[in-house]
Amino acid sequence: MSVRRSLMPIVLLAGALAVANCGDPSPVGVDVQTPVFRRAGGGKTGLVACSQDYDSITTVIGPAGGSLIVGAHQLWVDSLSLTGPVSITAVAPKGKVRWVRFQPEGLVFKPGFYATANGLTAGAALMTNYASCGVPTGSTVRLAQVSDAQKILGYLIQVTLPPWTQPNQYVGLLPHFSNYAVAW
Repeated sequence: MSVRRSLMPIVLLAGALAVANCGDPSPVGVDVQTPVFRRAGGGKTGLVACSQDYDSITTVIGPAGGSLIVGAHQLWVDSLSLTGPVSITAVAPKGKVRWVRFQPEGLVFKPGFYATANGLTAGAALMTNYASCGVPTGSTVRLAQVSDAQKILGYLIQVTLPPWTQPNQYVGLLPHFSNYAVAW
C-alpha cells in the first residue's frame, strides 16, 4: 500500500502532462500580429467587375497537403501546413464579382515544407484567374480579403516564385480562410 501511495504523485504528474500535450497543435484562430496583408496604395481601388457562375466543392486536405479548384479559383495547401485532416468547403458565388468563400472560416495555415524552404509566411496559396474579366493589359490587380458585404478588408501578399507566375492569374499567400475577391 505504501508503494502505491508513493507512486501516486508521479502517476498524477504524468497524467497531467499527457493531457496537456494531447491537444491538436493546429492553429485555428487568426494571428492578428502576422503582417500578411498589404494596405491599399495609390491608384485604383475597389473590386474588379467580373462575372462568375456558381460553383462549390468540399474536400478533405491533411498533413500531406493538397489542392482544390472551384470556378476560376484554385487553393493549394503546402505539406505540413495542417497537422490533421480538415474538411474544406469552397464556394464561388454567382454574381458580378469574381470571389470565393472558404470554410471553416479562420483556419490558419502554418508555413509548410515549400513555404519554409522559400521563406514564405503562410502554408497556403490562392490562385485566381482573371483572364475573362476585361482587365486592361498592364493593369495591376490583387486579391483582397472581403467581408460578406464585399467590403475590402486588406490585400493578400503576391507570390511571384515559379511555378506561380502565370499570365492573367494572381497568386496570393493565404494566411487563413475568409472571403477573397479580385480587386484593383
